[in-house]
Amino acid sequence: MLEERIKEWQAEQRREGRQEGRQEGRQEGRQEGRQEGRQEGRQEGMQKVILDLLGLRFGPLPQTVRRRVKEISSETKLRQLSKRILMASSLDDLDLR
Repeated sequence: MLEERIKEWQAEQRREGRQEGRQEGRQEGRQEGRQEGRQEGRQEGMQKVILDLLGLRFGPLPQTVRRRVKEISSETKLRQLSKRILMASSLDDLDLR
């Protein structure tokens, strides 16, 4: 009787442990997803601002320039490019062709 009760208690503890593990895994997954979504949103926003600045500064942009800007995924590189736009006299100065 006591042995059965111990086995039941152990089985219950394992079930609860698995359930807690699944809940923690789902929560971590949601947090990672939100973080990745925010990062992608910042990246897309920076790319759009850069394309807008380039268009205002140099007129209609060739498709190759648009594609190159959208290929940049590093926020650091996007920030650097946005600063270089201010000093560039042409698109060729930005190495985007």
